[in-house]
Amino acid sequence: MSRWVTAIRLTLDYLATLLATAARRPFRAPPRPSWSIGDEARATFLRRFLRRLHAKPLEARRPELDSVPVLVPGALLRTRRRQGSLSGVPVTWVAPRAGPEPRLVLYVHGGGFSIGSSRTFRDLLARIALASNARVLSVDYRLAPEHPWPAGLEDVRAVWRAALAEHGPKQIVLAGDSAGGNLALSLLLELRDRREALPAGAVLLCPWVDLACTAGSFQANAEVDVLEREVLLREAEGYAGGGDPGQPSLSPLRADLAGLPPLYLQVGGAELFRDDVVALAERARAAGVRATLDVFDDQVHAFQVFGAMSRISVGAIGRIGEAVQVFAPVPKMASRG
Repeated sequence: MSRWVTAIRLTLDYLATLLATAARRPFRAPPRPSWSIGDEARATFLRRFLRRLHAKPLEARRPELDSVPVLVPGALLRTRRRQGSLSGVPVTWVAPRAGPEPRLVLYVHGGGFSIGSSRTFRDLLARIALASNARVLSVDYRLAPEHPWPAGLEDVRAVWRAALAEHGPKQIVLAGDSAGGNLALSLLLELRDRREALPAGAVLLCPWVDLACTAGSFQANAEVDVLEREVLLREAEGYAGGGDPGQPSLSPLRADLAGLPPLYLQVGGAELFRDDVVALAERARAAGVRATLDVFDDQVHAFQVFGAMSRISVGAIGRIGEAVQVFAPVPKMASRG
């Protein structure tokens, strides 16, 4: 099935979900009291899409995920996108057409370590570039289970070192969502342990930081979130490659967090990872790390990808841009804009 056919089918599926949700609303309360018809439709569509996706063979999942349509593509029109490679790792650069300031967001995408790419997150990357007025460099690291840990981390590390050839560390903000947030945090810990240069800060969006998946929110939010614990455990096993997914090198929530740069964390109040991300912020602060946490009530995992379809997502992306600019301020004489 071609990418365009898949995108059209998914668009029609979403519109049908939206209409069905609106038709049921007068007769049934939403799963969360604060949810609008759009909130419920987006969560329902994404949960069903991911369930169907994970029922398919891996070779079918990856192209279908990359075919998810961008229903409000305004940010894409205001940015330019270029693909290439750094140190042999495929990457994508995204930058505002108006000209970014000389800071860089090094982004690590999510997808359970096994799916996802820069194309999957193209709208979110564009919106982060605009909100932070920065170039975004997205890493297409090797995926599990063909390439288990530490292959993906090695690729992210290689791109980080290549980026340092053009930018000082204090001009770079490391960022990632979900499994990408795990890889970003793992890289920070590795750089600290090796006494290498650290970025100006890190932005972690709904990061998956404990692969054991034992926090209370895995049960409390199981009926609402778009993720499923059973699927996550399978992905963790594939990523670990026979190792223990709970060891600190794979589950950075369990590591010593002292000595890290400032962190900005976002998590949805209705997602499985909520308690782990809250615990990450608390443990980081206890270790002397400046950590800011925003919990977005009643939001599901990776709600930021809804972009312009959700005012809450728009506000969250605005906060991401503010954090990047605080972490990596640009001297006025160096600014291009």
